[in-house]
Amino acid sequence: MPRKSLTPLTRMLKSMAFLKPDRVPVLFFPEFDFMADFAGVKVKEYLNDVDLQLKNGEKFKERFAGAYCAVSIYQPYATAEALGCPISDPEDEIPAVAGKSIDKPEDINTLKVPESAWDVPGTRDWLEKIEYQMTETDIKPAGIGEFGPLELAGQVYGYDRFILDMRRKSELIHELLEKCLKFIITFQKEWVELVGGFASIIFIADHVSGFLNNKLIDEFFAPYHKKLCEELKPHTGGMFYHSENRSDHFIDQIGDWGYTMFHGQDWAPDGDLRKTREIVSNLENRYTLIGQVPGRDVMLREPDDKIVEKKIIENIKIYGPGSGYMLSTGGGINRGTPLKRLDMMIDLAQKYGRYKTKKKLIDPDNKE
Repeated sequence: MPRKSLTPLTRMLKSMAFLKPDRVPVLFFPEFDFMADFAGVKVKEYLNDVDLQLKNGEKFKERFAGAYCAVSIYQPYATAEALGCPISDPEDEIPAVAGKSIDKPEDINTLKVPESAWDVPGTRDWLEKIEYQMTETDIKPAGIGEFGPLELAGQVYGYDRFILDMRRKSELIHELLEKCLKFIITFQKEWVELVGGFASIIFIADHVSGFLNNKLIDEFFAPYHKKLCEELKPHTGGMFYHSENRSDHFIDQIGDWGYTMFHGQDWAPDGDLRKTREIVSNLENRYTLIGQVPGRDVMLREPDDKIVEKKIIENIKIYGPGSGYMLSTGGGINRGTPLKRLDMMIDLAQKYGRYKTKKKLIDPDNKE
């Protein structure tokens, strides 16, 4: 009798609950320049057309039906713009933060946090797009999310000065982080209201952790992410932390901050992928690992398909047993990544990622 095949969403939910799915889930996070190419238009046109983003997201999900596709509407650097940063406006690239909004440390004291994300550009634009999606279409969002407090602080203050002043002007940096945290929480709660009071996933990207040693993480990173998770956890099925930056030095802490999922790639102590599996599997606050196939260096730039295949199979075999793992690129799917390599990921998960028991995968090469 053939085994029942689960939907990508059910497969993902079982993995998050550390239950036995039918096979290792595959999760895709396509970058927005990738999605513009998939739609056949320039990035600026793509980001300015909500209907196109929604229809193209559905088309992407149909094309890669064997994966859970986290596609969404995007407003570039919305919180940074809301706090006064200028945002670039290129024709065919993802916009970027084009300048700081805080010129000198003393300006932190006078930085005003908007009472509502609806009151300021950037976040207001994004909320209006989500409101349109919820009222004018039947397409439900995969989740909600934005940059974390340290990422936002780096954008408004300048990353170099922000990290240096953790040591030189720590009180001011804590004040800045409190303000950034407050606004992120306000924005996410107002977004939750728009999608019916509960978000399936809240996605927080904060890459600054990779630039900090453990002492600075303990003082400046962990406390603010704990507060963020405490505030938002009642409104979601899962807090999702993302960083493709170095993370091996705090891989044992992510669950303690309140996250139930971590999406990354540079997470292996001394490059030992199995060590990460061992550490995370034995944590009191265990979380789901998502990754770790490098999106740029392997999926995009590696010329040999056999090497790509080997890397994907390695991840499946190391992280699949025991559940609590989703196969994905370590960051977003980069522009120019061949579609056949996404198909490869789905096909290899189906071949090598089938569960015999929760702790053991079926070996397709074993003929016994």
